[in-house]
Amino acid sequence: MHYGLLAMEASREAREREVQAQVLAREAELRALKAQVNPHFIFNSLHSISALTGSDPAKASEMCILLGDFLRQTLGLGEKSMIALREEIALVECFLRVEKVRFGPRLTFEEKVAADVLEESVPPLVLQPLVENAAVHGVSNLPEGGWIRLRAAKDHESLSIVVENSFDPEALSTRRHGRGLENVRQRLEACYGNDAGLMVTTEGECFRVSLTLPLEKKEG
Repeated sequence: MHYGLLAMEASREAREREVQAQVLAREAELRALKAQVNPHFIFNSLHSISALTGSDPAKASEMCILLGDFLRQTLGLGEKSMIALREEIALVECFLRVEKVRFGPRLTFEEKVAADVLEESVPPLVLQPLVENAAVHGVSNLPEGGWIRLRAAKDHESLSIVVENSFDPEALSTRRHGRGLENVRQRLEACYGNDAGLMVTTEGECFRVSLTLPLEKKEG
């Protein structure tokens, strides 16, 4: 009986170590995936600032200030696994203020978010890559400009978030398998396993990315 108890204890400790190793590996993966977001955006922003420096120094200066504001808001997010949806939307709005300097009136943004989902938890910087893709691969290819829409609401036991934009169906694009979409897909899988979903669809001149996230269970 004594040896049997020792074996059971050793087996339990081995399972605990395995679970702990899986958690640490998942956290490391999440940190690596989040670390890809800002450098990609910064590269694009610096490229735009460089282009504006010669043609419109005032706009280049404004973009630098707005970029600094965005980066300040993202400080510390690498240590957080979840933030409130309202914080994530604030980051998206700050990002779009940077992009509006480059696009001007060619870019319009529409937001329809239900009040009862603003405090729901989402992974940080999960929407920004989708909105950036919408601007870079959608609106920027339209001579007359275009729109980006963000919608969020509860759908039964899930949080439904939709990011859609106008785009040119004839334009060659690799967005369906691009880095931004793949990054978001991997982060959702790391955070939620099979409980979250990402779906990409097109309808005429509308490109749509739909996220389905499980709602965090509230105590009481």
